[in-house]
Amino acid sequence: MKVCGIIAEYDPFHRGHLHHLEQARARSGADYMVCVLGCAFSQRGEAMLFSTHDRARMALQNGFDLVLGMPVSFSCAQANRFAAGGVGILHRLGVVSHLSFGSESDDLGLLRQAARLLNHPDAAFARALKAGLDTGLSFAAAQGQALQEALPEAGPALLASPNFILGVSYLRELERLGSRMTPLPVLRSAPYHSLAGGPLASASAVRAQWLQGEWEQAAAACPPASLAVMRGAATHRPEALDKALLYLLLSQGEGVLCPSSEISEGLERRILKALPRASSRAALLDLAKTRRYPRARISRALTHSLLGLAHTPRQPQHARLLGFRASARPLLAAIGSGGFTLVDRPARASRAEVAQDLRAEELWQLGSGRSPAAAWRQQVIVLDEPSKKREETT
Repeated sequence: MKVCGIIAEYDPFHRGHLHHLEQARARSGADYMVCVLGCAFSQRGEAMLFSTHDRARMALQNGFDLVLGMPVSFSCAQANRFAAGGVGILHRLGVVSHLSFGSESDDLGLLRQAARLLNHPDAAFARALKAGLDTGLSFAAAQGQALQEALPEAGPALLASPNFILGVSYLRELERLGSRMTPLPVLRSAPYHSLAGGPLASASAVRAQWLQGEWEQAAAACPPASLAVMRGAATHRPEALDKALLYLLLSQGEGVLCPSSEISEGLERRILKALPRASSRAALLDLAKTRRYPRARISRALTHSLLGLAHTPRQPQHARLLGFRASARPLLAAIGSGGFTLVDRPARASRAEVAQDLRAEELWQLGSGRSPAAAWRQQVIVLDEPSKKREETT
């Protein structure tokens, strides 16, 4: 049995994602496609526009056989921890043969070079990294600069590209785990944060169009199966939880910030110094960001504070079972025999990290205009129709 895994957010699932899914299925020869989905809050520290279950339904209706939810302490995190969550889940399922990811380069040799260098830095790399940090660069920027010196053929634009960085992080985690999964990079069709529209628009562009009411432009970039979900879906606007966040910081101060893994080197004091001048989350980010403290890092720290994230295990101990195709029951049986925990009823689970996931879902629902209890009522999605691959081969 061949099983190919993809780690994603799909906010929303657009035509570029469909291309990646089809390429991954074809190149791996997979019998089943598995998605590990980031849940209520993104790697950037922002609330997802569409709910976890609506995005899971998009993934299933576009061809995935199984969709699992990544714990929020991994999905709302910097690249290495995000990779540890996604790759760790796929590895612990015990059945996944391939890991596919989109990247601004599909040169696996180059990706592996970068991963090996980061896992086993030589003296020259260590010196270059220290030099970058000494000039006030953030760790990620200093690391990218050191990589550029070590791998000049890659070019600075590629080494700074978000999905190239994530791809390298996936390979680092595969090596660290000693995993036998085969990596399959697929060349991306659009820049990650590009706001350009059209049929191959990025998820950032589609979200911007949807929020601005530009329905036709957003629809052009999404497959029909995604649009069918999006049209009836609740959405969470970026500013929906701003007042709750600002009040939390004003009332509890430094103590609520310090537990975040993103807080170090006095970042909490910089945030609190900027707080009295901020009337929104976006304004606070603009006031607090610096060369050393980039916007995404501060955004994650704020979300960790809002969620009260305190339990951050090194490796994922569970995944949420969000949905599957009826034809994937043999896959679920194979996973079940391996002993990795799939949580299908989060409200009844006793694990601390599951409680964190549920709290994140409650806050997402609150920001979308629904009651927090809506998070408890979400059922595992079961699709009866066969997967696209089986339709094509019958």
